[in-house]
Amino acid sequence: MEVIKLKLDVTEIELDALIPHQTKSNPDQETIEGQARRLLLDIKELVTPTLLYEFCQPCFDERGLVLTFDGKKLAFSPEDGLSDLKAADEVFVGLATIGPAIEEKIEIYNSRNELLVSYILSELSVAVMGQVIKKIKNLLLDIARQRGYGVSLVHIPGSTPGLPLSLQPLIVEGLNGRAYGITVNEHDMIKPFYSVTFMVGMGSNYARDELLPKCPGCSRKDSCAWRNK
Repeated sequence: MEVIKLKLDVTEIELDALIPHQTKSNPDQETIEGQARRLLLDIKELVTPTLLYEFCQPCFDERGLVLTFDGKKLAFSPEDGLSDLKAADEVFVGLATIGPAIEEKIEIYNSRNELLVSYILSELSVAVMGQVIKKIKNLLLDIARQRGYGVSLVHIPGSTPGLPLSLQPLIVEGLNGRAYGITVNEHDMIKPFYSVTFMVGMGSNYARDELLPKCPGCSRKDSCAWRNK
């Protein structure tokens, strides 16, 4: 298992895109934008962008896809959603997070009924997570190029058919996520909220040199950080 602390430049976040459209003509607009700028400075101390990962050896048999991960063999039914992993020489299993502190801060603002501050901080968190995903995409593509590999689609538990949310506890445990403040609730959802698990196949049989998710019907596909460059 490997750990990478990701370096971000939060000054690259475009605040104008985070302000709700309905507030553009609001007389308090200057106050809102000022609050956003102050929170952007605070956010540097609240996020700890981290990537945990491990490379796994895949194989396909009568059970479907079988991955050896954390000393265990994980089998997935032969769904079309995972079919492109048949070409993989290795599968990158990752867990990314910006840490629990910012979510805890949002909960504090909510408890004080400071809803505007909470909203802006939530939107900033989404923007920071977008930066994290872009960093990860570049990192994965660099690793693939160094090995002479192409890449599969990005497979996300709960989005890719055949890859259930119930996989998340296994990934979090296998990558020692708890040591970085990451847990999974009884519904297999990750906490802190601004975290994601994913898989990417790498191998010489892939021609693709761009990372895209396989998430048909997703309402967020046009704004998804995995899709946007």
